[in-house]
Amino acid sequence: MKKILFLSDFHCGNIAGIAPPGYRCDAVRSIQEIFYDWFIKNLRANGPYDGLFVMGDMVDGEGKKGTLDTFETNISRQQEAAAAVIREAGVPPAYIWMVRGTPFHTNGVLEYEDRVAELIGCDIKNVQKRTIEGWNVHGKHVGGRSDIPYGQGTPLLKELDRLESEAFRESKEAPDVIERGHVHYDMQVRKHRRQALNCPCLELPLDGANSRRYSSWEYDVGFHVGYFEEDRLPFIDPIIMPLKLIKDEGYQCVKW
Repeated sequence: MKKILFLSDFHCGNIAGIAPPGYRCDAVRSIQEIFYDWFIKNLRANGPYDGLFVMGDMVDGEGKKGTLDTFETNISRQQEAAAAVIREAGVPPAYIWMVRGTPFHTNGVLEYEDRVAELIGCDIKNVQKRTIEGWNVHGKHVGGRSDIPYGQGTPLLKELDRLESEAFRESKEAPDVIERGHVHYDMQVRKHRRQALNCPCLELPLDGANSRRYSSWEYDVGFHVGYFEEDRLPFIDPIIMPLKLIKDEGYQCVKW
């Protein structure tokens, strides 16, 4: 049996993104510390890991949507922070497989995440395909999202059917496990003994950052741990952070 970790959407440099020691913002330092402490505690509780998929959007980029969100505009610092987060998993570089995130966040005149891979010494591609204990794993960043309360499974089922159809047309093997990032929520569907998943993110829904601009029906902070064993369907365990740790939105009593 092999235990595989899936991490996605760090958005290092954003005030809501995961921030290791030495890469924090004074305005939200206490929240960043709570977030990172939860991450390390649960990362270690579920380890050790035999492999790691890093699912993209490791850096936030130049702050194209709103400069108030991005406290660290030095891309080199964002890259260093992302590498520090990845090293926490304790996985040898030969067994770390990165995929590139959205161009909006992760490239300018060059691919920002390629430098993260260089710092780690691992492989990076647009799509990662690995066979683990006999199971084909297909990792890519972008996947469709839905904010219909009951619609999160539809984009994943479409992706699963698309890849099955592509494999049939091109006479190649279809993936058994399809992992996607990008949407910032956890979801899983299964069909024909194949499964497709959205990995939760490592960026908080903070006021003043991403949650100020939209109200999402679904938002999950955390990561996936996959258990792969020959002749048994892979089991993917979602490790989800309780958002009440960082969000206090009680009603304030008005007195006269």
